[in-house]
Amino acid sequence: MQAAKPPASPRKNMGYSTELEAPLDYSFYGMTSVNEVQENDARLGVKGNPILPKKSSPSAKQKLSKSKCFKLNNNCLPQVSELKVVAEQLFEDCDNIAWIDLSFNELTKVDDILLHFPNLQILYLHGNQFTDMGEIEKLAKISSLKKLSLHGNPIENDKGYKYMVMAMLPQLDTLDFSRITKADRRTAATLQGMNKNNRKGKRKVKKED
Repeated sequence: MQAAKPPASPRKNMGYSTELEAPLDYSFYGMTSVNEVQENDARLGVKGNPILPKKSSPSAKQKLSKSKCFKLNNNCLPQVSELKVVAEQLFEDCDNIAWIDLSFNELTKVDDILLHFPNLQILYLHGNQFTDMGEIEKLAKISSLKKLSLHGNPIENDKGYKYMVMAMLPQLDTLDFSRITKADRRTAATLQGMNKNNRKGKRKVKKED
């Protein structure tokens, strides 16, 4: 009688591997342009990042990363308009990128290029210079987005900031590393309704004047 085979690992069934999980990490390089990625090596993680050969080995054949995570945090990036072009040169399929870390940069606007990552689920934007909530509202077009971080930006000081973001981005499950509860969603919906009524009232007063 043959011994029963152990059940297959869920990770194997989902197509997971340590290679897929290893982020492509270009953090802490002081870059002022995404194009500078080409001048630096991806940082090694705990298990090492076996994806890209060292640029110092000119004879090494360039391989494209299978990673789903692109880390550009702790740099000096004022904008990321070249993000997709650079990603296409590094990733086997940049449309599979699910996590982009742009925290601790100098961003003031949500570049439209972020809307061109169809499977983006996690976006870190904390520690930047966002002052306009209208920029954050652009992210409503990323239906796959589940986790967003924005703390450490000037907009965090806006009254009701947390609930404003929740109302604008109902697809989120997590904001600033905290799970969004049903109570949070009810409060966000209430505040959104009050804001709409206030705007209608102001328009009515203007017409009467």
